Amino acid sequence: MMLETDIIVRGYGTSNQTDVPINAHPPATDSDITVQEWIKCISKHPNKGIKLDFKCIEALESTLLILQQSKSKIQVPVLLNADIAVGPGSSRSPVDAASFLQMCNKHFPSAIMSLGWTTGWKAGINTTYTWEMITDLLYEVLKLTQPVTFPVRAVYLSTSWRCFLYVLGLKSSFSVTVWSSARDDVDMMGLVKLRKFAGKGRVYFDLPKSQMEQFEKVLQTDDDSITGKEYHSDWNREDWYLDDSESVPENGVYLSTTGVLFLSRNSRHSTSQRVHSKQMFEVTETEKQPLKISGKLQFTDTNNVGESTKFYVYISCSSESVQVDSSSDVLAMSISRRGEVEWQNITSSVTATDSTLPISSTYQFTLCNIGIGLKPVLNVNPSDCEHSKSQHSDLSHSVQLAMRENFAVQCSGSTKLRVSFCKGGTTNDLLLEDFVVSS
Repeated sequence: MMLETDIIVRGYGTSNQTDVPINAHPPATDSDITVQEWIKCISKHPNKGIKLDFKCIEALESTLLILQQSKSKIQVPVLLNADIAVGPGSSRSPVDAASFLQMCNKHFPSAIMSLGWTTGWKAGINTTYTWEMITDLLYEVLKLTQPVTFPVRAVYLSTSWRCFLYVLGLKSSFSVTVWSSARDDVDMMGLVKLRKFAGKGRVYFDLPKSQMEQFEKVLQTDDDSITGKEYHSDWNREDWYLDDSESVPENGVYLSTTGVLFLSRNSRHSTSQRVHSKQMFEVTETEKQPLKISGKLQFTDTNNVGESTKFYVYISCSSESVQVDSSSDVLAMSISRRGEVEWQNITSSVTATDSTLPISSTYQFTLCNIGIGLKPVLNVNPSDCEHSKSQHSDLSHSVQLAMRENFAVQCSGSTKLRVSFCKGGTTNDLLLEDFVVSS
């Protein structure tokens, strides 16, 4: 159980503003209890954790200094909460993320971080947590070493629970705390699905009593009826590795249990690290077992349509003893944010291109027929087409590119292929989901 309080400074937003932290929620500007008095009181209850919800940055440092002074008396988990990014239905300014995290790390680094979004809701609103909102927060969060829980408003989970499964797959120290306002009209199936597929230990619930009762009722009724068909991915993080053997913030490549996240902001490199398959795939003329590669791309920043971000897949000739680098590439495929598609046979310098796809934030692709003596084929289908930025109106429009010559490689020893992929460009963030290599 957690004891939670909202914190501002006395007189917040008025001409009488002070630096004394108090227990209050805006628009209130005063309270009958200060944070110092509250912490002294709750330190007498050693079985309850503490959650401090900061509604303004001005109250943070003085509160953390009070916590420091009382640290020996507080033997329970401490959660430091703030909305540090703008979320669905809200125009309210968030707490400054850089200042909040810097002060928390300086004065109370042992705390659990609870980092979320400003939100709003009213009946009829048509919005949700978007990937652009989520990545705005992840830029701040992925560099932290502390455990992090994401406060997520329940009313938006029916359309975003899959996104938060992806987020939970990035780090085992991540969790989600589902909260709600009593007036929110919540579709409980989103909550049930998140809990079922994420697991009990990764999702916590802070709901009004009536909603909690409704959730538990739906959970008991429908949990067994939800099957893996609701959420299935053949992606296996253990089958892949990065150039530097681990994901590091400077390069912005993060492997999740459901795919890969490429973050571009502040990147020092125009091309990301490559992600390589651990397995090598043998292709011979006699066995005729061509490779098939498929996946789904999502460009998260909808405002940078003209930016030349690309996703690349490379087929490399390799062996157990050879370290993969660009010199071993034999085939390459790319899909750009603008819908430009290219095949390249690196061995013969033959290329095939197409630029007729509708501009989209999402592309599904399949690379087929990758084998000795065969002509590789690339199929790309857009979805969520951005009509205002495209002359095309046919949502079913797709591209099929076939190489004009048979695939052949010259490798020393046995013919084995390794698959790798990366992102080029420094503006758009990119998600890769359902990436599968089969033969």
